[in-house]
This record gives sequence, C-alpha cells and structure tokens, in this order.
Amino acid sequence: MAIEITAKGISDSVREGFKRVDRFRKARASHVKAYVGQYMSETYGVTGDAPINLMFLAVRTLIPNLVQKEGFTRVVTRLLRQRDYAEKLGLALTDLDKQLKMKRILRAACVDMCFGPAILKTSIAQGGQLFQIDSDTNVDPGQLYTELIDLDDFTLDPCCVAFDKARFLGHRVRIERAKILQADGFNKDLVLRLPRADLNPDKAERVDEQAKESGNDQTTSDMQDYVNVVELWVPEAEAVCYIPDPAEATFDDFLKVEEYYGPPSGCYSFGSLTQPVPGSPFPIAPVGVWRDLSDMANRLFKKAMDQADRQKNITLYQPSCADVAESIKDADDGECIATENPDGVKVVSYEGAGPDANNMVNTLYGWFNVVAGNPDLMGGLDVNSDKATGQSILQQNAAIGTGDMRDMVYDLAKDVKEKQAWFLHNDELMFQPGLPGIPLIKREPNGRERQLFLTPADRTGDFSQLGFEIVARSMSVPDPGTRSRLVQEFVTNVVPQSFMSLQVALQVGQPFNVTRYLTTIAEEMGITELVQDIFEDPEFQQRMEWYASTGGKSEGKGQNTTQNGGFPVGRSPMAGPQQQFNQGAQAGAVPAQQQMKMGGGL
Repeated sequence: MAIEITAKGISDSVREGFKRVDRFRKARASHVKAYVGQYMSETYGVTGDAPINLMFLAVRTLIPNLVQKEGFTRVVTRLLRQRDYAEKLGLALTDLDKQLKMKRILRAACVDMCFGPAILKTSIAQGGQLFQIDSDTNVDPGQLYTELIDLDDFTLDPCCVAFDKARFLGHRVRIERAKILQADGFNKDLVLRLPRADLNPDKAERVDEQAKESGNDQTTSDMQDYVNVVELWVPEAEAVCYIPDPAEATFDDFLKVEEYYGPPSGCYSFGSLTQPVPGSPFPIAPVGVWRDLSDMANRLFKKAMDQADRQKNITLYQPSCADVAESIKDADDGECIATENPDGVKVVSYEGAGPDANNMVNTLYGWFNVVAGNPDLMGGLDVNSDKATGQSILQQNAAIGTGDMRDMVYDLAKDVKEKQAWFLHNDELMFQPGLPGIPLIKREPNGRERQLFLTPADRTGDFSQLGFEIVARSMSVPDPGTRSRLVQEFVTNVVPQSFMSLQVALQVGQPFNVTRYLTTIAEEMGITELVQDIFEDPEFQQRMEWYASTGGKSEGKGQNTTQNGGFPVGRSPMAGPQQQFNQGAQAGAVPAQQQMKMGGGL
C-alpha cells in the first residue's frame, strides 16, 4: 500500500542520510588521495614523500584477478516451456554487456569496492527525458543503462541496518538547469529557484576534487548553469521523487514525483570485497586495513633514504702521514703505497642507512603483503619461501581469498543482470517497431552460427521463475601458456576419452551426446572460443566414406595408430591443480638446463 510523503519531511531525512555517509565519504577521500599520491593533487612534482605506494600496488594487482572482460550470462529456469526463452535472454544479456561496456563499469566498481561499497544503478530512460550519466554519456529515451554511483553523491535512510531494508535510497545528480526545464513533469518555477551547483559547501571534500587544481572548472561553471538534484527511490510509496540537495535548498514541494517503474528489488546494486558488518549497511574498506601498514612502511623507508643520503666516507690521518693520505686519495684500485705507519691513516664511514630500519621496512612490507591478500603472489613476484611446500601453501591461501572476492564481484554482476533482464522482459521500448526483434547469434555445438531474434512473443511465463548466474571464469582471460596447455589437454585427453565413453554408451544402449559433452567440458575449462571450430569440418562426410571403405588403414606402409582398430586414447593423465602449480614453478628450468648443456656446463 502506498504511503504519503512530504517534500519537507523527506528533505530532512535525506540531509541526515548524507550526514550518515559523511564519515565514510571523508575516509574514502583520504584513502583515494593516498592512493593517487601527488600525481594529481599537486601542481608540481614532489618526490620522496611516499617512495613506495603499496596501496597502488595492491589495487593494481587485485583488479585484473577479479575482472578482465565482460562475463557470460546464463539464464536458467525450472519450467521446460521457458527454456528457449531463457537461452535467448542469456544471449541478449551477454550482447548487452558489450554495448554498455560492462567491463569498464565492473572494473571501476572493483576499484570502488577497495575503498568502500560499489553502488550501481540500472534503469531505463523514460520518454521526454535526457539525463547525463557522466561527462561523455547521455541516455536516450528508452535506452537501458547501468551507471556507477559515486559514494559522494549517495544518500540513504539514516536508520537502516542494510541497504535492502532502507526506507529510501537515492543519489545526487549534477545536471544543466536547461535540461531539467525541457524534461517532462518538473515544476519549472522550483527549478528556476535552484541554486547553482558550484555553490555546494561540501564541494571541496569530494573525491573528484582531489584531482583538480583550484579554479580549473570555473570556466565551465560560468558557461553552463548546473544544478544539483537528488533522485530518491521510496519503496513503500512505490515512487521516485526529485528534490533539491538539502545542503543547498529546501522546498515545500517536490520538483517531480512519479510512479516507480523497475525491478521489485530496486534500481540499485551494491557490492563489496569484505564480509558484511553486523548492524551496518557499510562494509569494511580493504584499503582502510592496508593504509596503516602502508604509511608506516613509507615513513621508515623515507627514514632509511635520509640516512643513506647522509652517509659519507672521511679519511683521518696523523699530521706526519699527510703525504701518505694524499697518495691513498689519488691511488688507483689495487695500487700499493709504502708507509712506515699504516695505522696513521684510517677511512671512517659516518651515517648511512641502518640495518634495523631496513629490516623493519621488510617486516612491514611482509605484513602488508599478508594483510592485503598477497599482491606479490597475484602480481607474479617472488614468494618469501625457499621451499616448494611453503610456496604451495601460500598459493592455495591466496587462491581462497581471491576466489571469495571474485565470487562477490560475480554476485554484483548477477544482480545487475537480473535488473537488466527485468526491463527486457517487461518493457516494450526494448523492441524497436518494424524489426523482427533483438538480433542474436548463437553458436551451435558443431561450430556453425545461427541467427536468432528475441521477440516480444518469446517472453513467456513468470519472470520470477528465471534464475541468473555468471559463468565461472568467464570474466577472466588465461595467459597464453595456460591456454595452450588447456587446449593440448583437451585434444589429447578429453576428446579421445569422450569417444571411448560413446562406445561404451552404445554398447549398453545409453544415449550420449558427444558434441554437447565436449562443449560443456570446454566451457568449464574456459577454452570454448579456442576449440569450438574443431567441430566444424566441411569434408567430414568424405572422411567418413573413406574410413568405411578402408577401415581407417592407409594405402602406404604406415600402420594404423588406433588401439585395436578403435579410437586413439590419450596416454597422459590430466594435470591436477597441484601438478599444474608445480609445472608452472618449474617452467623456467628446462631452458636454463638447455643453456648449460650448450655451454658445456653438464
């Protein structure tokens, strides 16, 4: 049941919501400033203040381990009559990822999750509106979009303990006044009374201001009249309302109120890389845990650098040995100097980097590496262990933590996909009149591509019966060495063994789809795109006729390589996780040994 809301009352709550986020916003701004260093916040180069940016190292190595490309969306259903629709919907969502450049959005969201929560909004532009999403992206009417909401602009119910239990959620939008005046449904008189956006008292504390020089946006503000508007989603009222930023102005009426149109769970999706905090919707920011160790390491590293700069060598000599001291000063390496009193001249070293400071820096860096989730290991650097067992343990521990964070990113992407699918299922604007539907391309198990169309007639059944998931490892790109090894194992082991299984299945009368089996295995191994073309052979029929006529035997002297006249069998077992790790660790040994043999070392 809808409830009545007032502009004055909700403005007061929104103001308190901004205040609740204020502490997290300021902490995040401080962490971001340390993350970017002085490269953006200073007008001239500064060196020596932060010689080792460990926070940048952690973020740089973490993000590629989480998202490298757009994921593949699989839609499942418990209703048989929805199977075809679910398959088409999954293809449409995967194709939509490329149009919306979800790789860039998800990678930016992962960076946000290092500094706090990531907030994504998924919606569709209503008719008559043209709201700017960022500096170079506009949303046309009827266009589906997903945007990243900055924590500086986010507000929520000040009393909520979880995002999904908030009485309202919203965010600040900076937009040209002229665009709001052209939009439908806004109170034009109130829009004209809105103050300019550049007069916001919290402007200097925003994260985006950390990278700006003073006054560099004044020209733009003078040329275009920007205002701040807060867009709010109120679940209990089933409405979306627009009000001025409460920090700038408060009106007795709304700028606009309209009925909410979107997924029942709302238009916002939230993601984090840490476990939830009891009694709070905000997660622990990983960078907040890293920051202390990073600052301590930088202070000690700078101290060691200052000590090294002060280091100097001085020659002390007795007055009677002045000639000998001068000879030592001008002597070449290995030269002999005769003297009756060698103890009369002595070289003394003062200052210099102390070993205790260096040891402490190494200790802090080691602790930072552990607390930050082993960025050394994820970045391909040396592991502080001289035994294979220790390296294996570190590798397994890092895989657990990274896998957990990757699952959280996949959960965020899945929530976004579900909201996008809701609009594809319910909104007629997704289908352009005069076209057969949304064009899709499906690759068959035999390698051929088939043209499909997602049409309004395909939308069968209840949307709640559909389930969404991101295919495992579909956002990752294996390195070339790993891909080559996987393809070799697939061709050497999986393919021959699948045909042996087919023979057994035929003998007992059990249906066995070899093509579907091989495609499933390739998907699980993450090499579908590399091996799917091997199932396409234009000369297959001719080969089968030749095999039937000759029994697979060549007319030459070569012998049949099949076992007992059957199919070839792979002889090398597939490497397990531990064996794969050992193979990677020993990969460089073979070239080194070959070089030693060529040089006569062995």
